[in-house]
Amino acid sequence: MQQHPRVTWVQYVKLTQGFAVRCTVCGEQATTGALNGVEAFAQNHQEHRSAAPGHYGAGDLVASATKALGIAPCTPCEARRRQLNGLFPRAWRR
Repeated sequence: MQQHPRVTWVQYVKLTQGFAVRCTVCGEQATTGALNGVEAFAQNHQEHRSAAPGHYGAGDLVASATKALGIAPCTPCEARRRQLNGLFPRAWRR
């Protein structure tokens, strides 16, 4: 199995016809006929906060700090949190 490059908790494997995809956080599995189906699956599961339940992602840490400072979260902030969690899913132990 290979890990998705941006959403590291999504794994996929090439089959004879298509791909098998699995999310290691929630356990959901699917099969798709093309690589863009793997991308769509990863996009749906990008919302998971970290690759491991025992860790906070970097985006979660930034969101906690800004909330403590009294800065209200907005839509771009949420997108940034997800992107940082995808890049650094295991920044801090819970």
